[in-house]
Amino acid sequence: MSRLVCAIFIDGEKVLLVKRARHRKWSPDKWDLVGGHAEKGEGLDIALVRECQEEVGLSPLAFNEVATLYEADDKDRGSPFHIYVVRQWTGGVAKLLGHEHSELDWFTAGDIEALELAMPEYREVLIEILSQD
Repeated sequence: MSRLVCAIFIDGEKVLLVKRARHRKWSPDKWDLVGGHAEKGEGLDIALVRECQEEVGLSPLAFNEVATLYEADDKDRGSPFHIYVVRQWTGGVAKLLGHEHSELDWFTAGDIEALELAMPEYREVLIEILSQD
């Protein structure tokens, strides 16, 4: 079983997304949430903070889980994607760290409609979250 954590960083009416690098096996060249796999024995909150620090240099301070998603082919629901909204963080401006992603940017709900997302199920969650603000 694999557990994944994903952050929806919200800044006003925009959400931060990262574009997966071409060399990635899963969903190359598609826009994704910041996040990744929780390590064995690691709490989801700790994993979320660690992944955000490693990928974009931001440290979530206040966040809440808003959804749990599964890939369409995960019939046994063995690999949940735990989705968190992050409204407060430290670290200043997001920056690409490492080699997992090729770009990052902030998008409005209107922008998200046209994006090719790593997981299509993200779209509904992102638009709903942005419409609440």
